[in-house]
This record gives sequence, structure tokens and C-alpha cells, in this order.
Amino acid sequence: MNTKLIIGIHGLKNKPEPDILRGWWTAAIVEGISRNCEGQNVDVDLVLAYWADVMHSSPVVVAEEAEPYVAAGGSGPLPKAGISIKRIAVARIQEGAGKVLELVFGTPVTEDLVREALKTEAPDLHRYKYDRAARDAMQERLREQLRTAHAGGRKIMLIAHSMGSIIAYDVLAAAGRRMPGLRIAHLVTVGSPLGLAPVKEIVAAPLRVPECVARWSNLADPRDHVARWDTRLSSDYSKNSAGSAISDHLVINGYVSPSGKPNPHKIYGYLRTPEMSELIASFVTSR
Repeated sequence: MNTKLIIGIHGLKNKPEPDILRGWWTAAIVEGISRNCEGQNVDVDLVLAYWADVMHSSPVVVAEEAEPYVAAGGSGPLPKAGISIKRIAVARIQEGAGKVLELVFGTPVTEDLVREALKTEAPDLHRYKYDRAARDAMQERLREQLRTAHAGGRKIMLIAHSMGSIIAYDVLAAAGRRMPGLRIAHLVTVGSPLGLAPVKEIVAAPLRVPECVARWSNLADPRDHVARWDTRLSSDYSKNSAGSAISDHLVINGYVSPSGKPNPHKIYGYLRTPEMSELIASFVTSR
């Protein structure tokens, strides 16, 4: 048995059946490694913490609604972030936190307005904040995978996308109490909203790297409509007692949907960036 395990947790909105979604995540990872890590022979063992069925009565029908994985065009390594991407990130940071909230929610922010904005724009996140039973159910999907991996002596990399990073953070922050002895070798957040003020008010306090996490990397494309408002989580979450801090990385998520529309928030694009490929290859081949 492979002693290394990658656990993925998906983001907002309904999804296709777990096995289908897992296959698309795996395809993106394998394509990225084959293109970005020449000569690397990497055995990817991936499971998903699937929580879409907590929110939705039936999975997305692939032939009708789902967006299947599409391989990148061309050949050779996929592009890394360059000067143009960094300039975009700097511009976002300079807009300031107050302006960002007005851009996101459309008006000066109050608790009532946040509640309504979440209900309209992100109903899954709205339920996560205000529906305790739903929140516990979502978290339990991840805890199940973590318990199984820990009991089996597996070394764990956890990849958390979008809202999945919120669920992951809360679960890991409480792990010392609920899952004593759990260790996460590497947490990777992608397209994460954990830097947004309304999200920081939802997740567990204090804001710091969970004690069970040995390493945390945050990948963000500054064009990503979710992550772009705060691509530097290291400025929001302090080190844990072991000195583990967040390492922020700008990336180019070049994913293009089957319809030809770019989507820099899509998980498939994040999974095949050179930066992600290097992190996964390093984890899988480490001793």
C-alpha cells in the first residue's frame, strides 16, 4: 500500500458523482505532473472528502450540466506566474480591505447585508455559517477521510479548493480536540476565500496555522474571482506553536472550459499548475 495519501475537498455548488469528480481531479494532477515534472514517476493516490450531497438532493448529471475535465492544449510545461500576474496581485492588494468588501457585496457591509449576500451569491456558504447541522455534516465528511488515513498510518497531503478550504481550516483547527495525534504533512489551499473579512468572521479563532499542520501552501491566481481579493493568507493567519507559517504562491490557472471560456478559479487548472505539480511530486517522493 502507498504510504502517501492525497485527500481533496471540493468547493461550492453541486458536483457530479464522487467517483467521476475524483477521476477528473486525478486526470488534472497526472497531466500536470507529466508536463511540468519531466522524468518524474509519481504514483498518485487520491480520495475526496465529498460534501455536495449534504446541500443537494442529487448529483449533477454529467451529460447535461457538469463541466468535465478538459486537458490543456499544446505540449511542454504549463506557464508559471510572471511579472504581469504579480502586477495584478499588487493592484488588488492596493485597493484596500474596505473597498474590497464594497466591491464584493455592493454596499457598506453590515451583518444583515452579509447574510443576504451569502444567501444570494453563495448559498452553500450561507448554510455553513447559519445551519449548524449542515456545517457539522460537511465537516464530518472530511473528518471521516482523515480518521481513516490516520488510522492506516498514511502520510497526508490535504488539497482544499475554494469553500473546501473553509471546511478544512475549521476541521484542522479543532483536530487537537476531536482527532488527537492527527498530522497533516502538507495543507494546500487553492482559490481560497480565507482572507476575506466575512469569511474570517466565520472560521474558528484565533486565526493561525492549525497545530496539526506541518506545512501550509496557498496557491492563488489574482484573476480568480474568489481568491483575488486577498492572495496572501500569510498576512491573516499567524504561525502555529511549531513555527509553521503559510507560504503564498501566485500561479497561472489557465483552465478553459469546454465552451472556450477561461475560468481561473477552476480546480482542474489549479491542480495542473507547475507549482502544484512540484508540491505533489515532492510530497509523493519524500521519505
